Amino acid sequence: MSRPSSLPVHPSELVLKALKRSRKPLSAYELLEKLQPHGVKGPPIVYRALEGLMQKGSVHKIKALGTFVACNCSKDHHHALSVLTICGDCQNVTELHDHAIIHQLEDLRAMGVPLQDHAVIELPITCDACAK
Repeated sequence: MSRPSSLPVHPSELVLKALKRSRKPLSAYELLEKLQPHGVKGPPIVYRALEGLMQKGSVHKIKALGTFVACNCSKDHHHALSVLTICGDCQNVTELHDHAIIHQLEDLRAMGVPLQDHAVIELPITCDACAK
């Protein structure tokens, strides 16, 4: 049985706020460093918060970078699939908001493709700033 948290704010809320404020994707240990002044003492707290947020679709894990970003989708958050572009040079991450494409990709489930809940497609790109 887990003991009640002594944090004034739920760890998930702290993690989500830190990711939303960040200008770059953050690793779990970078999150821990940012949250230690708020009373978060160890990696398990951060990892549990990230897992819960990913299950809700509020946070996306970027496997190519070993980092996390907050979902910045505001219009239609009923999709279970996200498409992220990742610049191979500067590692800037952008979430695509073309919901027609996202919903079309989600239709793969109807065709028998076993997509995971809250699947993330990572598209490697070279961003405009790095292409110059």
